[in-house]
Amino acid sequence: MRGSWLLVLAVAAPLVVGCEREPHIVNPPPPGISYRFKDDIADAQQRAEQYCQQYGKRAHLQNINQSGSDRIAVYDCT
Repeated sequence: MRGSWLLVLAVAAPLVVGCEREPHIVNPPPPGISYRFKDDIADAQQRAEQYCQQYGKRAHLQNINQSGSDRIAVYDCT
C-alpha cells in the first residue's frame, strides 16, 4: 500500500510543479464602466476617467447604446 502512494506522488509531483510555471494573470485589467446620459457626454467621460485612474489606466469610449430617450456610454480602462 505504501508503495502505491509513493508511485502516485512520483507521478503527481511533476504535474503540480509544471502547473506552477504556467502564466498567471498578475494585474488583470479592471472591468469597464458605463454611464447613462441624455445630451452631453462630457460628464460621463470625466467620471469614466476618474474611475479608470484608480487603476492607473485611461478611459476609452467603446460605444454608445440607446436606451429609451437616454444613451449609455460604455468605456474600457486601458
